[in-house]
Amino acid sequence: MKIISIFIALLITQNVFGQFAVIQDKDGFVNVRRTCEIGDNIIDTIRNGNVVFCFETQNDWFPIDYKDHGRNLSGYIHKTRLKFIGDDNKINHSSLTENIVVFKTDSIKLTMTKINFLPEKNKMEFIKANSSSKEANILEKVNGKEIWGTFGAIPKTQYGEVILELGNKKITLPCENLFAPNLDYTTLNLEPKTKSIYISAYNSDGAGAYAVLWIIENGKYNRRILTIPF
Repeated sequence: MKIISIFIALLITQNVFGQFAVIQDKDGFVNVRRTCEIGDNIIDTIRNGNVVFCFETQNDWFPIDYKDHGRNLSGYIHKTRLKFIGDDNKINHSSLTENIVVFKTDSIKLTMTKINFLPEKNKMEFIKANSSSKEANILEKVNGKEIWGTFGAIPKTQYGEVILELGNKKITLPCENLFAPNLDYTTLNLEPKTKSIYISAYNSDGAGAYAVLWIIENGKYNRRILTIPF
């Protein structure tokens, strides 16, 4: 675990990992471009409030990944049209151990736990390796769902629960197919203007790195975004 944590820390320090950002433009939308320059290269538009994942900047332009109607898309957006999640209104955790992290304010409490993955308690689907090779079978799905956090191997850990409490309201956030959580690379951000809450994490078992963002708007769970952060 210590080696994996060091590995992730180095990636973040070196900007190999990207960052989630919210589209914020005076026109109410932003142009997505094929290349990192202004010209006859617009391939899409994204409205304000939508979230994209940005990689390392290229001459004031960010390569981005985003989803539209289930499609994975990419392009370039100028840095002035983006507000990075994590820049403002960050809440520090109130307690952290290897297996639980808690964020708490007067009106909000977020609890995230990590538990061992038990193969015998889960239905695993494998892709069979070539019979002529010595390669092991590749894990493709757990309980019928795509897996995140392991590169074809049986995971060792997974989220136990991700629970957000807003006053007397309790929201259980989906985490059942997310493996190898690193609780110390989790952030909680509040956006008072839009009444949004963003919970992000960078997780990995050393090979299957991924970033996850849970979005809560107006006190209700809105959606979850998953991406490979490099």
